[in-house]
Amino acid sequence: MPSLSDVRRVVTEYGVLPMGSQTVHETAPHVKSIMIAGPHGTGKRMLVNAMCSELGANLIDLTAENICGRYPGKAGLTMLLHLVMKVGKLLQPTVIYIGNAEKTFIKKVPKNDMSDPKRLKKELPKIIKKMTPEDRILFVEHL
Repeated sequence: MPSLSDVRRVVTEYGVLPMGSQTVHETAPHVKSIMIAGPHGTGKRMLVNAMCSELGANLIDLTAENICGRYPGKAGLTMLLHLVMKVGKLLQPTVIYIGNAEKTFIKKVPKNDMSDPKRLKKELPKIIKKMTPEDRILFVEHL
């Protein structure tokens, strides 16, 4: 089981250092996303907020509950992701946060879940693949 210092070291090496300095970002391996897993209430969201605070980065929250009902339909989703990436590239460094990421790839959504978590399932991998090493954008998901 990793300790708090192990988690802090990994987040610093893969998230904060490459995003904080353009020269480190160009020389370090290109990390497009980080997955944070852990039990409920252990500070995963706080860790993302601390990363953004340390970097002076913009935080864009694409959690299913936040985008529910906004930009409806396929064209709306395309527009939403286009705007997110455009703003992210203009205001670098940017952290794009997706809470409860496991709901995005779940096979059967519960009937009482009205947030439509599978909405990003097909578009998200395409967006991540299009990212270039010059982009100081980081996707952070948590389970």
